[in-house]
Amino acid sequence: MSISKTQLANEMFEQNLWWSYSIEDGQEVIKLSERLEKLLGRPVFILEEIIGSCETPVLRIKVSEALESTDEDMDIRFVASYDTLKGKSSFQHQLRVVEVDGHKTVWAICLDVSEMVALEREIVDAQGRLSIAKMQEREALLQEQHQVLSTSYDKQSRFLAFLSHELRSPLLGISSLVKRLRSQIDGPEEVLNMLKAINMTAQQSTYLVNDILTYSQTEYDGIKLHPSRVSLTELLNNVKQLTKSIAADKNLIISLVYTGEHDEVLVDSVRLTQVLINLIVNAIKFTQFGGVNIEVKENQESEFVFTITDSGEGIAEDKIEKIFEPFAQIENKEGEGAYNTRYLGAGLGLFVVQQLVTLMGGKINVTSEVGVGASFQFSLNLSVYESDKISQKNAVEDVSNSHLPGKKSTVKVNESKQNTDTLDAVKSGHESYKVLIADDSSINRMVLAGYLENSKYEIVEAKDGREAWELFKEQAFDYVLLDIQMPFMDGIQVSKKINEIYKSSANSHLKGVFAITAGGEATDFISDNETTEEMGFDEWLVKPVSKNQIIQLLQKDYRNAQATTSSYSVEYKKSLDMKTLIEDVEEDNLLQMSEELPTIDDIPEQFFDLIEPFITEMQKSLKELDTLNKNAELDLIKKKAHYLKGNCMLFQLTGLVNLFKAIENLQSQTETSSSNGVYREQKTSELLKIIITGLKSLEKSVNISHNRK
Repeated sequence: MSISKTQLANEMFEQNLWWSYSIEDGQEVIKLSERLEKLLGRPVFILEEIIGSCETPVLRIKVSEALESTDEDMDIRFVASYDTLKGKSSFQHQLRVVEVDGHKTVWAICLDVSEMVALEREIVDAQGRLSIAKMQEREALLQEQHQVLSTSYDKQSRFLAFLSHELRSPLLGISSLVKRLRSQIDGPEEVLNMLKAINMTAQQSTYLVNDILTYSQTEYDGIKLHPSRVSLTELLNNVKQLTKSIAADKNLIISLVYTGEHDEVLVDSVRLTQVLINLIVNAIKFTQFGGVNIEVKENQESEFVFTITDSGEGIAEDKIEKIFEPFAQIENKEGEGAYNTRYLGAGLGLFVVQQLVTLMGGKINVTSEVGVGASFQFSLNLSVYESDKISQKNAVEDVSNSHLPGKKSTVKVNESKQNTDTLDAVKSGHESYKVLIADDSSINRMVLAGYLENSKYEIVEAKDGREAWELFKEQAFDYVLLDIQMPFMDGIQVSKKINEIYKSSANSHLKGVFAITAGGEATDFISDNETTEEMGFDEWLVKPVSKNQIIQLLQKDYRNAQATTSSYSVEYKKSLDMKTLIEDVEEDNLLQMSEELPTIDDIPEQFFDLIEPFITEMQKSLKELDTLNKNAELDLIKKKAHYLKGNCMLFQLTGLVNLFKAIENLQSQTETSSSNGVYREQKTSELLKIIITGLKSLEKSVNISHNRK
């Protein structure tokens, strides 16, 4: 078959991919080649219908650009995708403007570049994946490095805490033994001065070790408060006695004034003493003339304000914000003014002070003038015991200046005589008690036994846990003092065995078993599901312990006293007793249990920013607990309740803590019948209702607080 050149040209022309665009009589006119029209498989009346579902404004923009151009050699090229019968296809376009039948027409020649575009995308994706892989590899490397550093840091923190713990016992032993020697030796002045120097050095080392231990706890394991009923006047006098020798070495005066009306308060005496000693020793360090004044006032609503003022060098204004940073003193350079490196020390004292004051719910402030002195002030809200009010005339007002030539110590009021009075009472009593002291440190045994010297107590010593247990089986002891970390058998194991004998009535003499350890709090040694009482301990004391603390322990029959409460178990806020809690649930007395509802005022200020996330998580978790309870998932309930209990402990919501403890306790009860299972589910559900009520109370108080701002 023969065809003309014109026919051949027209056929080839139609087999190419092209389209044209013009406006005739105000209407868009779109023409497509036969091949393009077949490829699209749809009619086209407006420009956008060419691309179909592949929405893009590029065609309209490029066509407008071509029509507006006055360049005869214009060459507009771009890539756009069409929705075709073969799927999404990409075309490169070349636009020309020609005159057709008197109309300005855009003619677009199209070239299928779908494979090229797909290849380009694949290359880009591959590069992206390669970049992501490199980023992930680098992130994994950084995480590995971080883990190594974190592990190393944790090990160092653990070692620091362990080292501090190991140093405390010998230092306390040295200090106690030197005091005993000084009271017994009537020798040359030179010997007494050397003993005095040894004692002062041991005390200063003890302060430093305590700061290091507190710092390591802050950085690694956290610090726990253990408030108890404390005589504030006695605590202040003890602080004065502990710092007096350091001041005497520099011929400085230490004055102490307390003008409150209450004597006994609820506070962690160890931590408050540590704060005061650090502030006083710090003041002495930077004071060359004059002295240090300690003033304690009791304001309304049991707010106690502690102020320590010195007549030292003062602190430059630009240094005040930095003095509470750890190791700040080490980092300062010589010649930068007050508080520089000519004073030896680790620079931890003020950092520890700030951490402890904040932990106890207070805030510390500093005012100072260079060349005049500095004043540190902090306030604490402490629960007081109304039955132990002291009259204004008995307020502590003491000036310690016995170090000055020709002067004696003047006490303007009655100082605490509890140590002497207690010991005299022991001496005058008719009954003698036998005390077992178990500690693998001979120095510690000597110190504890020395505390009871010249009293009517009969002391028996054991050098390890196994020996203590054998002695207890052979002899009838009234009181037992146990170190926790001992060879062969630790203190907890011994206490449990002693408790078993006591429960079987094989030892009717026993009046108390006490843990006395430098290892840390009870929670560091026993699980959250256990209590010190279940371990057989009547009290848990963390070293350093004073002579008065030991004597006070031995004044009470813990095993037979019906109304005695362990000082270790006393909390800052009023809490619900576990037995009462369960009984109240059994009686469906939910209203009475909800009277002490938590509010924002119960939470330490430093946690205010975390309250709302805490409430949100708690709401979600309570729903999960309810579902777990209905499905009788006892182990999961215990784990969840334990976790939530920890959160509530962080926010110091004691009531909620005890409610979650009750839930844990309910899941631990052995089910002997289906009715017990129903009882457990019902009581757990009721406890959850109380918690929800408490959470709503907290949420409401938060909203009210926001509205007031």
